[in-house]
Amino acid sequence: MTDTAREHLSIVGFLPCAQCGSAIKRPAWSEPVNERRVRHLWNCRECGYVFETMVFFCEEESAPLAA
Repeated sequence: MTDTAREHLSIVGFLPCAQCGSAIKRPAWSEPVNERRVRHLWNCRECGYVFETMVFFCEEESAPLAA
C-alpha cells in the first residue's frame, strides 16, 4: 500500500481507487477468512476498476503485566 493510501485510510476514512485514485467509502463485499483476517472487494464507481484488500488483525495479547 502506498503512503498516500495509508494517509487517506488513517485520516479521511476512505480508500483511494488503486487505478484512478477516486475515493471509495466502503467495500462492495467483505468476507472473514479466519478470526484474524478479513478480505474486502472494492469496486470504483468512477472507472469500474475492481480490486481486493486483506486486513490482518493482531493476535490478542494476554493481560498486561503488573508493574
